[in-house]
Amino acid sequence: MEERDEQTQPVSSAFDRDISRLKEMHPSDIAEAIEDRELSEIRSVLREFSDEYVAEILTELPQEIQTDLMENMRLDRVSEIIPEMYSDDAADALGQVSPERLKSIMDQLPDADVEEITTLLEYPEDTAGGIMRKEVHTVLTSMALSEAREAIRRGEEEDQDNALYVYAVDENGRLQGVLRLRDLLFRDLRLKVSSVMITDVRSISVNADQEEIANIFQKYNYLALPVVDDFGKLVGLVTSDDVIDVIQEEATEDMQRMVGLSGEEMVTTHWSRSAKNRIPWLLVNLGTAFLAAWVVSMFEDTLVKYAMLAAFLPIVGGMGGNAGAQTLTIVVRSLALGEIEDNEWRRVLIKEILIGSVSGVVIGATVGLISWLWMGSWVLGGVVCLAMQLNLLAAALAGVMVPIGLRAVKVDPALASSIMVTTVTDVMGFFLFLSLASIALKFLAL
Repeated sequence: MEERDEQTQPVSSAFDRDISRLKEMHPSDIAEAIEDRELSEIRSVLREFSDEYVAEILTELPQEIQTDLMENMRLDRVSEIIPEMYSDDAADALGQVSPERLKSIMDQLPDADVEEITTLLEYPEDTAGGIMRKEVHTVLTSMALSEAREAIRRGEEEDQDNALYVYAVDENGRLQGVLRLRDLLFRDLRLKVSSVMITDVRSISVNADQEEIANIFQKYNYLALPVVDDFGKLVGLVTSDDVIDVIQEEATEDMQRMVGLSGEEMVTTHWSRSAKNRIPWLLVNLGTAFLAAWVVSMFEDTLVKYAMLAAFLPIVGGMGGNAGAQTLTIVVRSLALGEIEDNEWRRVLIKEILIGSVSGVVIGATVGLISWLWMGSWVLGGVVCLAMQLNLLAAALAGVMVPIGLRAVKVDPALASSIMVTTVTDVMGFFLFLSLASIALKFLAL
């Protein structure tokens, strides 16, 4: 027994030191420090913190870890932590929990929390309803400022982090205006809310897409925006911290989808799930590679007669792929930010055609000159030069038309656009180069 105590003592001391260090850190830093640990170790760490502090840490952890914790923590502990969270964070934490576990948790929560969380879970996660919080300060337009101030004061037991604005509503809960805090503090308290409120208040629909919301926040630098339903009733609030998460999520999703990933993969994602998400798109890519190989096989006789042509295939295809990726990146991001309206794609196309043409002349002339000096054949240099020019032009066309076409059929423009554009540039590049080489062999003695 004594020997066992001696062995466990250093481990306990190390854990105590770790906890002491973590308790001096911000919740975001704690989440970053523990997110790579085993679930059992994360749970052990969280046991050392209060419910309120765990709620703050939990919201900063990756979604997969939040779900695992909600599934595996003691039910009584979960029921104490959830009420300490904002409603939107609570809904996020519980959004992917199994139905059986979710019901068990809901049975332990206060009715008010259950109603808020249930309402938020009903909205699609990529809409205003899916990212808003239900905690919002409201006063009736018929109130005097003194009554409005008292109503705000009575809500002091709730967190006031979102007390940036006080919204004025009518008896039916419909949004009427916004009340500035300075009016609440310094104006004559006998005045009615309706006489001092700002009636020109911007709101967003509960069904608005989160990407659209992010663009609005970026353009106008809002700190928060009220969310209304189809009848104009105030149902929640979207704040800038929610939008920052959306911007990061959308940017990550676009980058991943352009190369055929799920848009949700992280370094902490289990390897089996990552493989399951990646393999289908790799198979699609394999199919496009066979298409390019089939195009090359069509010119087998040409390659047999002049085997050195094979050395130029990756140059023509690779340069086209890079040029297409440049155009594609600009167009997809501009679409995501709402910079390209439905009637503006022609302007973008003309611009990219000009860039592709100029780039084709410069790059084509360069590679053609190098090929001439290398192989000693001006005809080969001319073939490579012309093929490169035409392929860079094709890359510009594909880089614009692929994402625009996907959007026209209601498909995310970032979804595997890169694979499609690369296919176009490889197939067109190989076909153009080998076709021109075949003609040169037949008529110009390449």
